[in-house]
Amino acid sequence: MTRASATGFLATVAMALAVAAVVVDGCDNVPSMSMDDACLKASTSQPLLALCHGELLNAPESGEVTVYAVISARWAQWAYEATSRAAAGLLGNNNASLAAGERAAYEACVARYASAKARVMAVQTQLLECSYASPKQELIDARVDVEACGGELSRFAASPLHAMNADDQLKATLAYELTGLIIGK
Repeated sequence: MTRASATGFLATVAMALAVAAVVVDGCDNVPSMSMDDACLKASTSQPLLALCHGELLNAPESGEVTVYAVISARWAQWAYEATSRAAAGLLGNNNASLAAGERAAYEACVARYASAKARVMAVQTQLLECSYASPKQELIDARVDVEACGGELSRFAASPLHAMNADDQLKATLAYELTGLIIGK
């Protein structure tokens, strides 16, 4: 096994264990349903449905939608962290091979992703505390941040960040849709 594949495997195992560690004491007035039902209700497209099933594959069988929403927000957080690290890596050591516009786009993405990450982390805390005043708006704002990065990257389709951002936009949408099953859309 190569070092890269071993690292990938360990990261996957760590994520699966972290997902299994989500514990939510029953929140009042929160719907319960199977993971399949939650994914069907939250998905507006086949890619979103596939992502939902992938993210919730190891979800506890609590049936409470809050658990699914927290797990999805956590997956979004991890994706945002990975994309931000990738952008910072491309900027590293004043990479002279980057055009000025590309450098500016990556710098904007790093800032946008820091904001998006903070927002989805706040959402996780709020959901775990059964506090529903602002998670929906936080997720909208996080999605706006991720989409704004996508706008910056649109001129650089060959960038490795372009595909990562497209995946992150899907993760942002899923976190919003699952949370919407609790709060309403």
